[in-house]
This record gives sequence, structure tokens and C-alpha cells, in this order.
Amino acid sequence: MNFNLHNAEDFAADESFIAYYLQTDAQAIAFWENWISLNPEKLDEIYKAELILAKLHLQLGEPELSDAFNKFDSFLATSENKTEVEPVKRKKLFNYTKLAVAASLLIISMLGVYLLQLKPIPQEYISYHNDYGKTSTITLEDGSKITLNSNSTLKYPKQFVSDKREVELEGEGFFEISKDKSRLFTVKTNKLNTTVLGTKFNVSAYRNAAHVSVALVEGSVAVELSDKTQKITLKPTEIATVSGNSKQIGKATFSTEKVTAWRKGTLIFENASFEDIASKIYNAYGITIINKTGNNNWKYSGSFDKTDYISIIQNICFAKRINYKINNNIITLNP
Repeated sequence: MNFNLHNAEDFAADESFIAYYLQTDAQAIAFWENWISLNPEKLDEIYKAELILAKLHLQLGEPELSDAFNKFDSFLATSENKTEVEPVKRKKLFNYTKLAVAASLLIISMLGVYLLQLKPIPQEYISYHNDYGKTSTITLEDGSKITLNSNSTLKYPKQFVSDKREVELEGEGFFEISKDKSRLFTVKTNKLNTTVLGTKFNVSAYRNAAHVSVALVEGSVAVELSDKTQKITLKPTEIATVSGNSKQIGKATFSTEKVTAWRKGTLIFENASFEDIASKIYNAYGITIINKTGNNNWKYSGSFDKTDYISIIQNICFAKRINYKINNNIITLNP
């Protein structure tokens, strides 16, 4: 069977996929884990299918399932083809076939009504901000952990109450997301939205930086422009980047050690432009750098482990053969 043509509803009605979702059949689990890893472009449909099965598994008891079968029988009896169908055997009601049929019927007639009856529950949000030179770890109520970089803000609900988990980030953070098949986890930034079930990845979205990036360490993530005009899937060691006012997501490979070095207090520059250097130093130390050297074509490389900003500036000036002057929190670079 060509599962590449399946949508979420098709997956949710497939007995083998249901066995994989319920973790009851080792062969089905092995098949679907391998198939999903080979077809990352179907992650969205897989996620949606798991959400459908989660609602069905939690919401429908035996009376509802019996009623679902009666409605399904009626649907078949009144179809245009008028084809005779053998009565459904109900001696063992709660099996995979029953769940597949109930899922199909739910998709056709019941899920929409159920969703309309859901009443939104007001959420209490927490906004956490790190000052310059500070990193911290935040643990969410679902067990997910976020390491927040300096000059960064994370907005998140005190408790996830709906069928999704969403947070907002301005700045940089390393995310270790607890897996929850019934609720996707989304990180929203000013340019990119990142959606996962459970994985590890780094998001850098400073407003004063030249680009916004999502770097995947483990698992698989879907990265989408905030205006929903482009969407890609990342594999481990792949990084998605949007630069300036671009409306295109670029994809490349990266070094995990370099991208996540900030978690250990290390600042790394690799062929960095002046704008990149100024942005990183400002976000790390709150120091503004002004370039009056007349040279805007910078390609500077260097690594600094838990170093004060004066030492960094001195190293840069030595390498560039330039001078500097400090006035409060402003450093001016001169020829």
C-alpha cells in the first residue's frame, strides 16, 4: 500500500497505524517508526492522526462506540450503491477493527461536533526574561526544559490546557521537549515557528541579529515561516535560517558544539561580520559597539570561554589592528 498518499484521517483509520499508536504490536511499531523516519514530509499528517486517535481513545466509551457502529450501519444501508454488507460482529467490541471504524465515523460526523462543544479555558501566562550575562533553565509543567540565553524572553502558559503546547521566544533558547503524542509543541518567534512532538533543538531569534535560526540536535522538527508561506522538515545536524527580510528558509548542516556553546558560557565567532559581533556582544553583555574604522567587510574568528567583554574587544582590536574607546556602555572602534 502507498502510504505516501494517506492523509491524517487515512492513518487514523488504519489498523496497523492504530496498533503502532497504542504500542501493542511490535511489528507495527517497528514498521511505522521506520516508515516515518524515511518520510519526514508526512510528519504533519502523522501528528494530526495521533491527535485524532488521542481524542477518540480518551473520549469514546463502550456506549458511544456502540452508537457509532449503529450510525455506521445506517450510513452503509442508505449509501447510493445499496451494496449489501455483512453485519459487524460485536462479540469482541474493543479491537483494532472497531477502533478503525469508529475513527472513520468520528472523522465523518462526530469530531466536528465534539470540537464545537469544546469551551476554551483561560490560560495564565508567565513571561520570564534573562538579563545580560545570565542564563537559566526553565521547567514547564509537562516536564519540558528550556535553557534560556542572556537578553532573552520566554512567554509560556502556567499550565497547558488545550490539545497543543505553545510558547513564544525572543532571543535564544535550547529546548528539550517531553514527548506527548496527543499535543504538539510549538515555539513561536518573530519569523519562524517550530513544531515538534518531543526532541532537542536550539532556536536563535534575537531581534537585533542578522538572522533567525533553528538547529536540530535530536529527532525531527517542522519549521515554518510565521506567515505560513514556506515549511520545511529538519533532520539532526540540520539548521534552518532566515536572514534579514528574506521570505525563504535556507537549510544547511551545523556543528552542535559550536551552536550550543553558549550554554557553557562560550562565545564563538566564525568568519563573523561586524554586525554579528556587535549583536552577540550586546546580547551577552549589554555593551553597544560602534564601528568608525571605515572597514565594513569583517570576517573575524575567535572563541572565548567565560571571558569579560574587555578581553574580547582587545583581542578583536589586536587582530584587526584598530583602537577602541570606552564611554559607559558604548565602545567605539577607531582606525
